[in-house]
Amino acid sequence: MQVKLGCNPLTWSGKNGGFEVAVRDIAAIGFQGVEPPVGAYLERLEELKNLIQQNQLQCASAYTSGAFENSEQLPELITKIVRVAAALPDFGCDRIILSAGGRGTQQGEFPDETIERFADGVNECARQCYEKHGVKSVFHNHAWTLIESPHEVDLFMELTDPYFVLAGFDTAQLAYGGYEPAEAFRKWRTRIGYVHIKDNNPALPTAMPIAEKNALRDKKKRGFHVFWPLGQGALGDAGLDAVLDVLREINYQGWIVNELDSTSKSPREANTANYEWLTKHIRPEERNG
Repeated sequence: MQVKLGCNPLTWSGKNGGFEVAVRDIAAIGFQGVEPPVGAYLERLEELKNLIQQNQLQCASAYTSGAFENSEQLPELITKIVRVAAALPDFGCDRIILSAGGRGTQQGEFPDETIERFADGVNECARQCYEKHGVKSVFHNHAWTLIESPHEVDLFMELTDPYFVLAGFDTAQLAYGGYEPAEAFRKWRTRIGYVHIKDNNPALPTAMPIAEKNALRDKKKRGFHVFWPLGQGALGDAGLDAVLDVLREINYQGWIVNELDSTSKSPREANTANYEWLTKHIRPEERNG
């Protein structure tokens, strides 16, 4: 495999400094790329481009999400996402991340018919992103959304067009939903187009039912970090290395993006530890640049 290492700036949100601080820190840590909030900069794209270039980073992708199953909202949602896709080639980027909106108060799996409507909406959005702007869509599974459980992930993948929709799996989100990450990566090996890598709080093992995980998370919400530094959580070195081994088997060529939603440490310290884990577990000859 040949991969580039990127970093999502989420850890720097709010009081932690925001995107400008994130870009400087991510570059200083040694990452090659960042997932910029392109949608928030649509009226000042040159400013965003200059900020990324000044820090000698690349644009790995841009994250978008929405209720693709809602036929009334779908045209407006697609218009917004295609507008983000239109900006990406100028950043040297050919991947856009699509994800589901939140579940609200619903617990358990959604009906298959809802997943089918959702997949139809994603197919249409992905088709437009590619046919209009040459940008391929990678789908990001996410806990607490429509595509959370193994059944939901698998059904979605079966219903989406493999030409337009690739998998942008997130290791920890898979595990939170009850899907062994390496198993998911191996099952959908021909569709892997992007990777988010992170670990789960060790209190949230893959085998624990989602309802119990949610109850534990909600009970300890203040100061309870769902996602942990790489190798230190429920997946640990073994679970994450198993995913890397699948990527080696399929000769994956693309981005592996570190993401840490929150941490008790400073964003720079925590993401530096993740970068060090990645460079320890991914051999120099496997890193592109």
